[in-house]
Amino acid sequence: MSTAFDVICIGIFFTLAAIYYIWRQGGKETPFTVTEEKSKDDKFITDPSPLHSLFPEMLDTYKGERDHIYVNKVLRQPYHQTMSHQPMNVNDWIEIDADYKQDLQAKQRLIQTQGKVVLDLIDDDKVRLGCQELMEHVCDWITKRYPNLFQWQSSSTILNKVTGESMSLIDSSTEKLKSGTEALRVVSNLVQDDFLIASPLPDGHWLCAGGLVCFPGFYLLSEKIGTTLFATHKPVPQFNEKILLSVERTLTRLQPNAPIERTSWEVVDSKEDQFWVPMAGPLPTSTGAKPMYPHHTTGRDVDATKYEDASKLILRLDHQTFSKMPKSGIIFFGIHPFRRQMSDLRHSPLLPRLLLEIHRTGPKDLMKYKAAPQYEASVIPYLQELDRWQTSVGLAKEDDRVQDFRLCKDRKAEL
Repeated sequence: MSTAFDVICIGIFFTLAAIYYIWRQGGKETPFTVTEEKSKDDKFITDPSPLHSLFPEMLDTYKGERDHIYVNKVLRQPYHQTMSHQPMNVNDWIEIDADYKQDLQAKQRLIQTQGKVVLDLIDDDKVRLGCQELMEHVCDWITKRYPNLFQWQSSSTILNKVTGESMSLIDSSTEKLKSGTEALRVVSNLVQDDFLIASPLPDGHWLCAGGLVCFPGFYLLSEKIGTTLFATHKPVPQFNEKILLSVERTLTRLQPNAPIERTSWEVVDSKEDQFWVPMAGPLPTSTGAKPMYPHHTTGRDVDATKYEDASKLILRLDHQTFSKMPKSGIIFFGIHPFRRQMSDLRHSPLLPRLLLEIHRTGPKDLMKYKAAPQYEASVIPYLQELDRWQTSVGLAKEDDRVQDFRLCKDRKAEL
């Protein structure tokens, strides 16, 4: 027969067991509670497959799971202006490479130095909510995709195991989820990607509503914020005339559970500074940008091609993703700049020849927009040298079609 003392002991036992269970859950990869409350109508992309083979100590030499030279039709012949987007595989939203630690450090320096030039929003509740959603989804996604790099410490605190930094998703002043730029700051401490924000307008057009853009290279967020997609792309040859309407329709029809991606390319002359590269000219300061390097004041030396080592120039491949947030309807345009030194193309069959063809036959206005006239005098001879070498060792053949370069990527040199 149970006594009152026995009942009290049993009650204490179950209370302690419950506390222990909650404590144990807090130390595991516990998904953020708000994401568990998503309704079926608010469904974002499905969970990614965990990449258990990637550990923090591997990142310094990690090239990523995909080589963006070969995906998303980024390099093609004939070359012309097109969106060339593809459905995005759920595993490919946030990618990581060997520049991870340096990129995150650079982001923090740029946010501190440049302020609203790189991190800003229009005054709009939906946009602030969209940033909150992005923070939630990024945290949920990366802990599942990269379980050895990111881990939940509690239901609202995430640990970056690469940097050792813990970040709370809760605003201590309001005890609510962070939103707006504070949510984007959390994201900036986790992933390399920049994020531009597109907000729908009543007339069917789209507005650049701000974002976190530390590595634009040739433009500034502070010059684009508050402008329409038409105005944003006015400097881009053929964009507004040929593909603007198609792009806007694509954004309008985009579903939260069906994101898309594309990859773009350009040649740049700085691996370290992706905020504003020398080829972009002097840094515009009218919107508050502050020079950080000598080339921010001078731009690229007009005689650079006479002395630069073309093998050390950078082929920048921007992995671009388009993801619509379920609640706000805001679209985030993610940009991850992968950088490959031109010398890396030596053992990539047919790629030097393909780039030669693109520069020879590509639309003049588009190639000028990509700053090709500033580097062609050094890069073209270097690509020709690589093509001759590849032909001599069997990596490229005289009768190869450059359009078939993807089919030849595993070809070996006949040494």
